[in-house]
Formats: sequence, structure tokens, C-alpha cells
Amino acid sequence: MPGTEQASQSHPDSPPVIPGSQRKRFKILWGEIVVPLLIIIGVVSTILGTIGFQRYFTEMGEAHNFGTSLYSSLGLLKFSGGDLPSPIPWELEVARWLSPVVTMYTVLLGLAAVFRDQIQTLRLRFTSNQVVICGLGQKGLLLAKNFHASGQTVVMIEKNSRNPSISACRELGISVLLGDARDEYTLRKARVQRAQSLIAVCGDDGANADIAVKARRLVSKREGQKLSCAIHISDPRLWVFLRQREFNPDQNKAFRLDFFNIYDHGARQLMREFPLLPNTKGTQEETPHLLIVGFGSLGEQIVIHAARQWYPHHEKNGGKLRISVVDPDAQRKIDVLCQEYSLVEKTCEWGVYPVDIDCPEFHHAEFLSSKRKQPGISFIYVCLDDETIGLSSALSLLEQTRASDMQILVRMTEDVGLASLVQGSKRTVGSLDRMHVFGLMERTCKPSLLNDGSHAAMARAIHEEYIRNELRKGNTPETNPSMVEWEQLSEEMKEMNRNQADDIGIKLNAAGCDIVPWYDYGADQFTFKPDEIELMSKIEHERWCNQRMEQGWNYAAVRDDKKKMHPSLLGWDDPRFSEVEKEKDRNTVRQIPKYLALAGFQIYRITSSGTMV
Repeated sequence: MPGTEQASQSHPDSPPVIPGSQRKRFKILWGEIVVPLLIIIGVVSTILGTIGFQRYFTEMGEAHNFGTSLYSSLGLLKFSGGDLPSPIPWELEVARWLSPVVTMYTVLLGLAAVFRDQIQTLRLRFTSNQVVICGLGQKGLLLAKNFHASGQTVVMIEKNSRNPSISACRELGISVLLGDARDEYTLRKARVQRAQSLIAVCGDDGANADIAVKARRLVSKREGQKLSCAIHISDPRLWVFLRQREFNPDQNKAFRLDFFNIYDHGARQLMREFPLLPNTKGTQEETPHLLIVGFGSLGEQIVIHAARQWYPHHEKNGGKLRISVVDPDAQRKIDVLCQEYSLVEKTCEWGVYPVDIDCPEFHHAEFLSSKRKQPGISFIYVCLDDETIGLSSALSLLEQTRASDMQILVRMTEDVGLASLVQGSKRTVGSLDRMHVFGLMERTCKPSLLNDGSHAAMARAIHEEYIRNELRKGNTPETNPSMVEWEQLSEEMKEMNRNQADDIGIKLNAAGCDIVPWYDYGADQFTFKPDEIELMSKIEHERWCNQRMEQGWNYAAVRDDKKKMHPSLLGWDDPRFSEVEKEKDRNTVRQIPKYLALAGFQIYRITSSGTMV
């Protein structure tokens, strides 16, 4: 029963204030200057002590020389030689207090370094709702910095004690645990049982999957909010295969699992920032034409997301999305992709240019114009692994297309270095306005990663469908405060929608269905049989009732949100439970194929022999 009790929550447009940011900056600055400062103070203290002892011995009429005074001054650093009768020269007075302070602070710094891990472990015992990140590579470091900058408590787990990024994290105040994240003991030390989220971005896909298995076991008895676990799988085809495990009906109720791939995430972000069609009404839609230079993992994911975005338009008018590919092995890669995705095969038509970037043919750029009647190129995606070659190729294409308005998007690793140089040059070189640098790691390794997985996509779709249903009934945000944008929902209401999305696998399994990633054309048009709809609607209603009762709600003939009373907290077969309310659950079930399509999945039925139909 989606969204029936959503409540609004203010969401200011201004950027969030990062708590303690001044303190963090001071901490970083102090870490940089403390050792030089101690050395300077120690030298000054020794000089003052030497001068003070010289004067003191002279006034007391004792025999002395410079060496004696220097030795006595150094003794102050170890708390000796400072207990003297008056009068004491002011230089010596300052030194006999300053020197012990230097010594004590130095000892404390040393002890902190020696017992750092023990102190950190002790502090973590009182930590909760933290983000645990496993693997301090490029992705892990970016994620740690971005979560930390957003005000989240971050705990890093890194196996390699010589990783140079460890010191960078600790300087920021990010806890780093040395150990193997596949070890349950290490995960316990990171307090995964009380964490808000767990992200595994180790270089080994197998290690990441193993971390998820161990974490799932650790939180099996956890109550309250689920642990959101995001596991990176670098191999796109392995990622596709594992995704169907995200909605496993046997999934632990305290654990939410999302597999993500950096290329899929980046392609999805690109499609959002640069949609195929302008979001304007009343204009005639022109079929887009995409040019992809370098048909690797990112290029393939761009095609898949573009096909999904273009699919409704193809259904409407039959027009195919034109995609030209510049790659030495273009035809073979296209054939493999079309064989795996009938959606791509039926919605796209191809231009194949088996050209190497280093060849003169590429710089002649014949693929930019064709004698065949086809739409002009709308977007050029330069998806080469080598950043320098990619940027050089993009600039060459920019020069070749200076009389057009086509947009050129260049894949980089981060928005720094060459990328920042290009962005800065846009102010003085107007032609660069058409070229956009897309830092793949920078744009994807953000806290929003946790809100962009399969469960979150379906939860958002469930809420949006709820709003559409309420609008059809004539309700407005004024009459129903639940009708607000997803970003304005309270975290409690978002979690309710996520829980509904989590349960989809259980309902499908009960109806003899399962899911796979969206391969087939028309998969979102899947329809359930009437008995399947009735069975899954009953399961959905029971899930909703159990969730509400766990939150302290009870039945009452009249709804009262303050007292947590609701008239729908009845059994499915209870005569008091109206057909109107039942239809809400049935409509939710009917929409499941569309929800899954938005997250990149499709439904299939399992035959008695276990095959797909």
C-alpha cells in the first residue's frame, strides 16, 4: 500500500551547512604545523634556558662556562635542574616551564601514534550510523572524502598498510582500520552492526561479493533500519548477472543489497545531464543521432541507457535511434551487444566505422557527414581509456564541427588536471562551450550513489505512481500532504517505500515469477494473470499491515495519524476491508513491471521444468 501516509519535510534549496567544518580545517592546519612548531619552541626554550643559567650562575657567584649552562638548559627538557632558589632570571623562568611543555606534548604525540589503532577502536565502540567503506583505492578515497565533506562519519577498511592514501584520510579525521574486510572480526571492529551503510570498492570483484556475504551474516539479528550495502562489480557482464540477486526473496530483512558498476552509473548520470530529447512541450521531436568514439564498457552502457530512454518514442512512432560507432572492432562489439539485448537491436540502427584513433581517417572525420539520409549528430561521446588521447580526439572533433551545435562529451577519470584546464579555458575560448568533460570517478563516487541503486529507483517510482493516482482522484498537495517530491519526503517515508520495493522479490516468487536485467524489447509490458494479481496484492497488504503494526499503529474506524490509528489495518478477507482499498494494492502489483523497468529489470515466468518464459 504505497505512499498512503507520506508526510512532507522541508528541504531548503541552499547548500547544507557542514557541521564542524571550521574545526576540521583547524585540525588539518594544526597537523601540518605542530612538529615544526614544537622544534621552534624547543630551540627557543633551550636558548632562553642557556642565557638564564648564565645569568643565574653569575649572580650566585658559581663557577660555570657556556657548556655547563647549555647542559643545564637541556636538562629542563627532561624535568631536571629547574628547582632553584630565587631570584631566577626571567629567561630561565620562561624556559623551565616551556621546556617541560614541549616534552610532554611530544610524548603525547608519540603515545598517540603508538596507540592510534587502539584509541581508534575504542572510539568506534561508541560510533553508530557511520558509512563503512572497504578498499582505499581511487574510488574508495573519493567516496570517503565526499561522504566526510557531507558531514557523515566515515570508517575506512584497508588491507595494505603502505597505502599512501591512509595518511590523507587520517589528516581529514577519517578513521582507517587496517585489516581484511572479508574477515568478520574486521567488520565487527568497524561496527558494521550499527552502521548506516556499507560500500565495498576493493579491486577484486570476488572480495567485494564476499564482504557482502559476511556483512549480511553480521546484521542478521539487527532491528530497525536496514543496513544498505552497495557492492562494486567492475566486470559489466558479471554485474548484470549478479543484479538479479538484489531482490532475492530469501534476502535478510535487516540487509539491503545493491550491486553497482561505475560504467553503468556514469552512463545513467550522463543521460540525466544530457537527455536525448529536450524537455520541452509543443516542439516536434527529432530523432537523435549519437556518435560514440571508443566502444568499451562505458560506450556500451551509454547505448543501453539511450535505448531504454528512447524506447517509449520507438513504441509511439517506430523511429529508430541512430548510433554511429568509431572503433577498430566496432562491428563485432555491436553484434555481441545486439545479441544480448533485443531492446537495443530493435530500437537502434547503426553506423559502423572501424577506424583507429591514430589513423588519418579519424582526423578526416568522414563519419561526421554521410550521403545517406539520416539525422544530424546530436551528441558525440568520446569514451577512450587514455585521457590525453581522448581529450586530443575531442578537440579534433570540435574543430571539425565548429559550424554545428552538436555537443561533445569527453570521458575523464576526475574533474581535475586536464579536465579542470579545459573547463577553465571555456571562459576565454567560446568554441569550447560545446565540449563537456565528464569525470567518471568524480561524478559517480558520491553519497548519492546510495540513493541511485535498484531499490531506490523503484522506491522513487512507487512514490511517483502514488502521486499520479492521487492526482487522478482530484487530490492536491494541500489536501494530501503526502503528495510531495521524493526529495521532500521524510527519511521514514522513504524507507517505507524502499521496504515495499525490497519485498517485490517475495511477491514475484509466490506467483512463480522471477526477474533478470532488462534485455528484451517490450519487457515493461508484462502483465500478470488475475489470480497472480490477487495473490500478490494480498501479500503486499499483509506486508504493509505488519510494517505498520511494528511501528505501533492499530486499527480504528477513523484514521488518526497522531494516535497511529488506521482503518485499513485489517486482514485481506475481513469484510470491513473495502474493495477500494484492495484496488490500491492491486494497482501497485500491476505497476511492478514498470517499476522494475525503471531500475533496469524485467519479469519472466518460471515453468515447472525451471525454464524461463
